Amino acid sequence: MRVGRRLAKVDEQLEAVDLINTVRSIYGLSYRELSQVLDIPESLLCRYANGDLLPSLETVGLIKDKLKTMLDLTEVLRRNVTIKDGFIDLNNVLFNPNILKLFQRRVKEVFSDLPINRVLTAATDGIPLSVMASYALNAKLAIAKQYKDLASEEFYEVSYIVDSPPRKASLYLPKHLLERDDEVLIVDDIVRTGRTLNALIDMINNAGAKLAGVSVLISMNNSWIEKVRSKGARIDIVLDLSAENSREE
Repeated sequence: MRVGRRLAKVDEQLEAVDLINTVRSIYGLSYRELSQVLDIPESLLCRYANGDLLPSLETVGLIKDKLKTMLDLTEVLRRNVTIKDGFIDLNNVLFNPNILKLFQRRVKEVFSDLPINRVLTAATDGIPLSVMASYALNAKLAIAKQYKDLASEEFYEVSYIVDSPPRKASLYLPKHLLERDDEVLIVDDIVRTGRTLNALIDMINNAGAKLAGVSVLISMNNSWIEKVRSKGARIDIVLDLSAENSREE
């Protein structure tokens, strides 16, 4: 029991150290600048960040409280996502491991109380996010692709319409990667029309699995929400741009 409490304390201390390094990376802050934010001496902050010394639990609470707004994932996305002429550039997000770790924390906070054992996404942009979600929930990962893997023989197949260029597309998933009664979290980077998301829901239904939740980084159109809610699934949208998108249209 005492060992368990000690480990829990160390976990909290290490989490605070990780937050220090994460905020420095995302905002490009020096130790001096961050020390002014946290009101912690620069030399002491440097020792925390380098792992030479772990902060007390009281200091851990202070660090979490003062960095909460700066490390809010919605705010981080607003600062790092580039939107121009309707095009969304997520390179600063999907290729930044510190921002991906914030997404992992978000998924754990929102969905960890659900019995999710499978994370499903469509290739390719959703893969980095889905990997972090699978870590957060200790769940297996399934990636639906627009082609059939040679190593597999049996597939789930669903079709949907894409706009650019207008055509019918299909998603394939080896059947052994999605099983009956799996509790599934769908992860998507950007939802524009909801067609890919709806196709993944159809794939889950075809497998006899259950949709437990949907995690969307950016939603440009919320017409898909009603269908997800009808399944009794939990929804988390990190950055909702549907209102801005409607005004532009």
